[in-house]
Amino acid sequence: MIRLARDLTRDDVLAIANDKGAKPFQARALVEAIFDKGLRSLERATFLPKDVRAALESELALAASRIVDRSVSSDGTVKFLHELSDGETIESVLIPDGDRTTLCVSSQVGCPVACVFCASGLAGVRRNLTSAEIVDQFLFAREHLEAEGQRDTDQRGRRLTNVVVMGLGEPMLNLDNVEAALRMISRDLEFSPRRITISTSGYPDRVVALAARALPWNLAISLHAADSRLRKDLVPTATKEPRELVAAARAWFESTGREPTFEIVLLRGQNDRLADADALIALLRGQACTVNLLPWNPVAGVEPWIATPTDEVVQRFAERLESGGIKTTWRRRRGADRDAACGQLRLRHVHSRSESY
Repeated sequence: MIRLARDLTRDDVLAIANDKGAKPFQARALVEAIFDKGLRSLERATFLPKDVRAALESELALAASRIVDRSVSSDGTVKFLHELSDGETIESVLIPDGDRTTLCVSSQVGCPVACVFCASGLAGVRRNLTSAEIVDQFLFAREHLEAEGQRDTDQRGRRLTNVVVMGLGEPMLNLDNVEAALRMISRDLEFSPRRITISTSGYPDRVVALAARALPWNLAISLHAADSRLRKDLVPTATKEPRELVAAARAWFESTGREPTFEIVLLRGQNDRLADADALIALLRGQACTVNLLPWNPVAGVEPWIATPTDEVVQRFAERLESGGIKTTWRRRRGADRDAACGQLRLRHVHSRSESY
């Protein structure tokens, strides 16, 4: 049975390498290459004899996925569809913005939260990702940027600056594997934890638990509305009150010193009114935080009443929050011309496969 190397311990990999004929110094070099340098291919482990590499391939896999589709937007956003060893698919997204390059990674195959405006949950949730499958998205993105820099001089020097766990899935429902993956990315692969954000739709008890033991990562809570009834309409699986999410965010800030972000996907005529902004001001008054406004990215297959607000409405909403003392950012839509929202590329792939049977 072939196992993912990064789902094993360093000692496990060391023992396997020794068993397959590697000399002790070669086995140690392999462990360092995998866990500290991000090696994704045994073919590149040229410090090992060919027969040892061939023997290891029968037991160890370094790459957790292969790319089966990609979508490139006119603004430079690139979405990748990863096929895992069991045939399931997930997405990762690279978003270039000036000197900043953000990677969005998935934490589950599909999503159980079922926000009415999101494609991620339209096909349900299949399973959790392992820590190796999460880390692999980071490693692939690094390799991709390096290759692009060699191919295109305009891209030379571009590197990952930020990682956000907000692709497919709910990170708090796969907390152990997400934490293990982010610790590996932060500690072993030396990516600053202050440039990593975990985005969640709720689960305040898990937020508090992670805050107590986490590295200084950033937290983003998908709030969408201050009114509990409206939030329940938008996130049917929500069981916690908005004030409970705010309390969890406060605990996060006290434990980590990192100011949380509350994300609001704005939907025309649903949660983009000035009364909705006033409710947010009342809920968040005195809370150290930033509100990030995200005008909705169109998604095929969602409720027909969902639409994107105009820029003028978003601007007015942001100004109202600012006047109420709430720090506010407005994230312009990215990749809007090429299935930008989370889950759309996978959903298209799932439907095409089912139609071919």
